Amino acid sequence: MKFNRHRQFILSGLRWMLITGIPPVFAVETAHFPAHPLRLIVPAPTDGGASVQARLLAPSLRAHLGQQVLVEHRAGGGGVIGSAAVAQAPADGHTLLLTSAALAVNAAWLPEQMPFDVLTAFAPVSLIATAPLVLAVHPGVPAKTIPELVVLAKRARPVIRAGGNAAGSLSHVALTLFSRAAGFRAETVLFNGGGPAAQSLVQGQYDLLLMAAPVAVPLVTRQRLRALAVTAAEPMPQLAGVPAMKQFFPELVVQNWYALLAPAATPQPVITRLHAEVRRALGDETVRERYAAVGLVAVGSAPEVLAQTLQRDVARYAGLIRRGDLPLQ
Repeated sequence: MKFNRHRQFILSGLRWMLITGIPPVFAVETAHFPAHPLRLIVPAPTDGGASVQARLLAPSLRAHLGQQVLVEHRAGGGGVIGSAAVAQAPADGHTLLLTSAALAVNAAWLPEQMPFDVLTAFAPVSLIATAPLVLAVHPGVPAKTIPELVVLAKRARPVIRAGGNAAGSLSHVALTLFSRAAGFRAETVLFNGGGPAAQSLVQGQYDLLLMAAPVAVPLVTRQRLRALAVTAAEPMPQLAGVPAMKQFFPELVVQNWYALLAPAATPQPVITRLHAEVRRALGDETVRERYAAVGLVAVGSAPEVLAQTLQRDVARYAGLIRRGDLPLQ
C-alpha cells in the first residue's frame, strides 16, 4: 500500500514536470519529498491559537510523511518575523507557515512596511480551521453581559483598559470595531501574542480582551475568565449560555482562521502531497475532537479556497482602514 502511494506520487510529480518543463533533476528531488525533517513555523508565542493546532497536527503529519515535523515558534512584529522567514525559505516544501487571519490584517494595515507581498509570497496549502474570537473579562469586572460592559466602559474614568494580542492582530481589529460600534474609548494594552495577552488578563492587569477561541475556552471553562460574547454569527456549543456578539452589534461578526502556507514557487506535486496529508490529519476523529473541544472547526480546504480567503480578508480590512472605520492606533 505504501509502495503504491509512493509510486502514484512519483508519477503525478513527473507528469506535472513534463507539463511545466521543470528539469528532470528537480523532478527526482520532488518525487522524493520529503527528503529531511520539516520546519513548521508558527509566527507567535508558544501558547496561542496557532500553537495549539501545530501541536495537534505535527504528530499526524510526522506519521504519514515519514519525517520529523519540528514546530518552531518565531514570534515578533505581529507575526511578520516568522512569516518572512518562511517567505524567504527555499521553495521545496520543507519549511511551512502555520498562521492565522492576522496575516491578512497586517497586509491591509501596513502594506508598505511588510517585507513581502502576502498575496504572492506564499503558495497556499490548506485552510486548516476556523474559530470566532471570545470577548472575555477578568472575573473582577462587575459586568456579566455585553450591555453591562458597554455601560461600564462608557462610565469608566479615565477609560476602561482592554488588551490586544499585538498591533494589527485580529484581536486588535475586533477591539477597535467593538469600541467604535458601542461608543466607548479604551486604553489598549498590546502584547506579543495571544498567550501573553490572555495570561495578563487572568492576572488582572487590564479588564477585557477579544481572544482566540482555542486560548479562551480552557480559561473560561476553568473559571479563570468570564466570557460575555463570541464573534461568530451563532453561539458556540463549547461556551453554553454565551451569546453571539451579533445579537448586540450585527456588524460584529469576526471569523478567525488558521492556515498552512509554503513559500511561493513550491512545486505543485509537493503542495498536493502536503494538502493530502493535512486532509488526512484533519479527518482523524481524535484530532477533530481535540479541535472541537477548544472551539475550532476543522476545515482542510483546497489551496484555492485558502487563496480566496486571504484575498477576501485583505480587501475587507483594507476597505475598513480606507473608510476610517478601523483606525488601528
